[in-house]
Amino acid sequence: AVVSTQSGHYGRAGTSFYSTAWIGSNVIAGGDNGKLIEIDGSTGVKVKDYCEHNGSVNVVRRRDQNTFVSAGYDGICRIWDKRSGEVEQNFTPSSWQQAKRSKLGSHITCLDVWDDWVVCGGGPNLSLWYLKEESGIALLDMGDSVPSVVRFLQDTIIAGGNESHILHWGLSGKLKYKVTSKLDAVSDIVINTKSREQPMVLAAGSPTDVNVFLDMGYLSHTVPFLS
Repeated sequence: AVVSTQSGHYGRAGTSFYSTAWIGSNVIAGGDNGKLIEIDGSTGVKVKDYCEHNGSVNVVRRRDQNTFVSAGYDGICRIWDKRSGEVEQNFTPSSWQQAKRSKLGSHITCLDVWDDWVVCGGGPNLSLWYLKEESGIALLDMGDSVPSVVRFLQDTIIAGGNESHILHWGLSGKLKYKVTSKLDAVSDIVINTKSREQPMVLAAGSPTDVNVFLDMGYLSHTVPFLS
């Protein structure tokens, strides 16, 4: 079996992966049937089932070698211990009044995790949570925009959604940059911190040209995806 970090299929016909993440040598996959499964990274064989979400699992992210975070349609972020297969903590972003957006729902479309910090959003506005606290720490206000992707770059949070801007915040929730891209909507952000002194940000979405930010504060150039 082939394990992909993008959407794929596993198990019964019609079940699709929405998100996967490497945890140690294995892969955790979540899909449209609400299930999370663990797959051996060398054989492709399923080794464990996890309790189901109520609705699709839209995103799975690695926290460390033994724990990961999942979220989706039911609006609950769950922190799992891979060793026990149990949820060790959970929180509901829409329960925080500052992040709640009733007209957009409670579902989670994106999240990222860095140590004890989780940033997430979707129906609720993007918000930052510290796992040792019981409520949100900072609101990362996107107005009425729905985030599609969010990434930690150490103490900076970078996000994009159904608008053209790439937004950068500090952990306090203070907006650092609002950078205009040539995208109508942003569906993915990749950050390269290893091959150059300044981090390079790549953003993809619609239309298809990849937007390249060699400096955090402005668009450097675009790379045609179809030519």
